[in-house]
Amino acid sequence: METLAIPLPANLPPDVCTEITKRACYCDTAIVKSRYRQDSNCLEIDLQGPGAGGDVAAKLEHLIGKMQVERLTVTPKILRERSSESGRFSAKAYDELVEQGDVWASGQGTMGRSGAFTGLLNRLDGLLERLAAREFQAVSQSYNSLVPSDWLRRAGYFASFSHSVTFAVHLKEDLEAIERFGQRHRQGENPVFEDVGEIAPPEYCLSPAVCYHTYGALMGQSLPAGTASAFTAHGRCFRYESKNLTGLDRLWEFSMREIVWLGARDAVLAARERAINVVWRLVELLDLSARLETACDPFFASDFPSLRFFQLANDLKYELKVDTSPDVSIACASFNYHERFFGTRFEIGAGDGEPAHTGCTAFGLERLLYACVCQHGLKRTMELVENAAERM
Repeated sequence: METLAIPLPANLPPDVCTEITKRACYCDTAIVKSRYRQDSNCLEIDLQGPGAGGDVAAKLEHLIGKMQVERLTVTPKILRERSSESGRFSAKAYDELVEQGDVWASGQGTMGRSGAFTGLLNRLDGLLERLAAREFQAVSQSYNSLVPSDWLRRAGYFASFSHSVTFAVHLKEDLEAIERFGQRHRQGENPVFEDVGEIAPPEYCLSPAVCYHTYGALMGQSLPAGTASAFTAHGRCFRYESKNLTGLDRLWEFSMREIVWLGARDAVLAARERAINVVWRLVELLDLSARLETACDPFFASDFPSLRFFQLANDLKYELKVDTSPDVSIACASFNYHERFFGTRFEIGAGDGEPAHTGCTAFGLERLLYACVCQHGLKRTMELVENAAERM
């Protein structure tokens, strides 16, 4: 194992250093793990195999150059914050869930779920669906895990989030190619492709977020003027995060509940603000150490500095970050305003001749529940979730 230490530019905001650390894993297959060392202001990289250090270092320096924010120095701001009354954390929360058979790793970034953990996921999701209907009269919908590639293209996903897309592919319709592929795997070998030409261009991807289905379903339609139409859905979502995939706090496949609003600007913004207040009440009932802060999406490399500045400066994205230990937190929900971006890209009208404004709030269910268990343990979490379901 070889370890590299790559200096980071001075005065980079901490959130930028964290994002660079996450993106570092995509630079080379030799990278096993990346860490940000705040005391020495460097990126520390573990490598497998000898002799790769020079090439990897050059790639990392190129990445840092693309992501540094020299003049765009806006930083996230905390809007709300609270501490748990219990003040306790379990360092073995994940291990205990595994030992009890509530979760098990089935592969990189994938988890099986059972028992009390599954019951709590369903209870929590049911509560959020009920709140969406009560507070926003949201229409409940059900979507596929497959999302048309064209919808992600319209949304700009391939340009800004190319590192995390998961393509759904199949062999091209070609008799000889299909037979050759089958012959190569007669003995149960792992999939091997002779060249990319064996695979048909992907018409679908695995959905990275629920809201793309909402925009696609409404494409070309005009909504009632002066208000915000609301929809809600639960879905399995997929975001590849390379070596950053760990435990329940960062999964490749995870459960998401979303509430989506489309329509007039003021109505969409008012709905987002109401969602923040409702969810903060849930945070209080779950007695969580958490904070609400401005944030940006995980754009890759070249897009990162300008889009980070745009989102932070205009308060377009808020994240609910919940502590899993005294010095670690994870984003468990987000509250987003997209202006007319999706209304324009998907040709959705606001009823006044203009593209619709859109917004959404999204919950990573496994993350939220895992953070609860880290703070309270499984038994107490069951009591708190039940209490919240009764009181909200």
